[in-house]
Amino acid sequence: MRPPLIIGHRGFASRFPDNSLAGVEAAITAGADGVEVDVRPCADGSWVCHHDRSRGGRPVREWELEALSREGVPTLAEVTAAVPAGRLLFVEVKPLPGSDLLAGLGALATLLLPRAASTRVISSSEPVLAAVRGALPGIALSLVFDEIPAHLPEGLELSPFHGLVEALLITGRSLHPWTVNRPERMRELARLGVASVTTNDPGLAMEVLRG
Repeated sequence: MRPPLIIGHRGFASRFPDNSLAGVEAAITAGADGVEVDVRPCADGSWVCHHDRSRGGRPVREWELEALSREGVPTLAEVTAAVPAGRLLFVEVKPLPGSDLLAGLGALATLLLPRAASTRVISSSEPVLAAVRGALPGIALSLVFDEIPAHLPEGLELSPFHGLVEALLITGRSLHPWTVNRPERMRELARLGVASVTTNDPGLAMEVLRG
């Protein structure tokens, strides 16, 4: 059985700030197969790597790119440049108002198209995934959730909270669980045949799963 791919959660979240360029680079240096970052648009429509909807009490959508850069928030363009072509990039598009999503979809597609074969777009929003599928046909997509939905949409792989994996094996779909930080759980999930594990400590995962 092929061992699961190792994906650094928000870069290398156990040692570096979430979604930081330094964390992304450290995960790659540690040998991770890829990294995951959260993205949303800022005021000028640029996609930036930021988990929360707001920063300093203001929506990220209202922040100027230059101000975010001064605070160490990288752009998705910077991250795509930092991830080598042979490594994977998991891009979690956060839920957005429909107008923001439509306005930014072209720019997102332009960023991801050159490396579409090694990119997976993930989201907890089915409308986001449907829009991305329309803009980037054929790109890998998976649905993020921490409770099993009443209905699992067709044509998507699954990115569940890791505690749900056993219940989802019956679906036969590829599973990309998060956030897997305990060595014993990494080993259990590998035995269950998950496609990847997303972890705050890709260095540890490399030791446990590839050691």
